[in-house]
Amino acid sequence: MNSSTIKKWVFTLNPALLKGKKVVGTEGYILGEVDGIDIDLDTWQANAFYVNLSSEARAELNFEKSFLRKITVCLPTQLISAVGDVITLKEPVSSLEDIAEKSIPINPVRLHGKKVVSTKGYVVGEVEGLDIELDSWQVKGLQVGLTDEAAKELGYKKPFLSKVIVIIPSEVVNSVENFITLNENVENLTSLIECIKSCERTSQTPNPPKS
Repeated sequence: MNSSTIKKWVFTLNPALLKGKKVVGTEGYILGEVDGIDIDLDTWQANAFYVNLSSEARAELNFEKSFLRKITVCLPTQLISAVGDVITLKEPVSSLEDIAEKSIPINPVRLHGKKVVSTKGYVVGEVEGLDIELDSWQVKGLQVGLTDEAAKELGYKKPFLSKVIVIIPSEVVNSVENFITLNENVENLTSLIECIKSCERTSQTPNPPKS
């Protein structure tokens, strides 16, 4: 399967830009606003969006009124139809009676802006977004803006007032904590990554591995 076929099923999601997006049912009513996204980092599965309910949705879904407290629910990704200027649902708000309130405070894992580090301790770049397969809500890779050094080592020209952005497959990620660590070094990423922005190659081959 070529990359153009894959791209029909994969879309880019920037977690930092999700917060505050309105979630709208098929009847046009607003369910609420996105507060975060739940991603299982063991399986790289996007399971749910955390949504702060609108006052109308709280009444429609029979949630108990709470003074000065937001009602936040876990909206399964299977109910989401599309993600654009707003997030649209596959169902009307009125049919979501079984939706569950988020029972405990959860701080969604922040991926956007995290530094990505190779096995030898070199910073490869920073996460700019996620590549997600819409049908399955599987995170296929991290969109990473490369450092100038990493871009050069991978054989890319340094763009003017921009950066080289590549997709690093999620299976190459070793751990996600304060940093995102990879199980590969920079020079081994050449055959694994896909460049999506500022992809002009240098005439020289990538630099040899650092000792």
